[in-house]
Amino acid sequence: MRKVLIADDRQENRYVLKNFFKLFGTSAEFDIVEASSAEEVMNQLKEIQPDLILMDIKMETETAGLDAVKQIRKTEPYKDLQIWAITAQAMEAHDLEDSDKDKCLKAGCNDYISKPFDPVDLLMKVANFFSVEIPDNVKKKIGIS
Repeated sequence: MRKVLIADDRQENRYVLKNFFKLFGTSAEFDIVEASSAEEVMNQLKEIQPDLILMDIKMETETAGLDAVKQIRKTEPYKDLQIWAITAQAMEAHDLEDSDKDKCLKAGCNDYISKPFDPVDLLMKVANFFSVEIPDNVKKKIGIS
């Protein structure tokens, strides 16, 4: 069973991401767990030991997600856990300040996905990471072979 923790303070965003995994059908077997705050992420982390975290950056505060990532990276059993930032924060670098993407990667995220996310791109990333097949009917529907 592949375990994914979706961390986002907005219920509708968690709903969209949770339903996204249904595109893989029943054979891929994803166990999706949700967290609505950085604190909840830390609690769920110990309880479910996810394979992947999709982390919103701006939850309770502007940097709650990044703070959680930094804390996870300091915790021994989770240092190599895959964490993908999935955020609406998409500022480019300016005035000697890093871009939001760079901030996410420097904090310890393995990947950066901006909202609204491209479902085909995310589908390919998830399929690649978990080594799962995208069902033929979904491939046909989204125009990939």
